[in-house]
Order: sequence, then structure tokens, then C-alpha cells
Amino acid sequence: MRTLALYAEARGRLLQIEAQEAGTKFSEIFILVTVLCGCLLFGWMLALPAFVWIVANSLGWPWWHVALWGAGLHLFLAIVFFISLKVRLSKLRVFEETFHQFQRDRDAIGNLPPRQ
Repeated sequence: MRTLALYAEARGRLLQIEAQEAGTKFSEIFILVTVLCGCLLFGWMLALPAFVWIVANSLGWPWWHVALWGAGLHLFLAIVFFISLKVRLSKLRVFEETFHQFQRDRDAIGNLPPRQ
């Protein structure tokens, strides 16, 4: 029983260390994404009316045509970046060492001779 308790304690400690590491990684990513989104949002909110006016005047189009084309472009880019984010998140790996340890433990337990 003591061995089992030590084993559970060691695995619990490993899980705790990796959970802290994962929390740090996710916090950093969340902060960066939040700042990025804020900067992009305010920058585009300030710049787009000027771009619409410049393009509409230079091409002789109505401003609302230019605004709709700009909106379509932004929606297309949003879909592209959403797919990119989804791919990156699917490749994100956390608790790898814990899972490797559990697999090694399963293999070791499976190789033990049966009790008599």
C-alpha cells in the first residue's frame, strides 16, 4: 500500500507541475490574443473610414460599394485566420509527460507476472 501511495503522490505531483506549466502557457497566449485583438480593432476602426473615402473618390464608386467590398474582404480574412487558429489549437499539446508516464506504467503493470 505504501508503494501505491508513493506512486499516486508522484503522479499527482507531476500532474500538478504540468498543470501549472499549461496554465502559464494559456495565460500568455490569452493576454497576447487580447492585446492583439484590441490593437487591431481600434486601428481598423480609425483607418477604415479614411480608406473607404480614398478608394471611393479615386475610383468614382459610391462609398457604400467600397464599404461592402471591404466588409467582404474582412470576413474572408476572418475565416482564414479562424481556420489557422483552429489548426494551431489542434496541434497544441499539454500534459505530454504525464501521459507518457501513464503509458509506461501501464506497460510495466502489463508485464508483471501474475500473483500466486
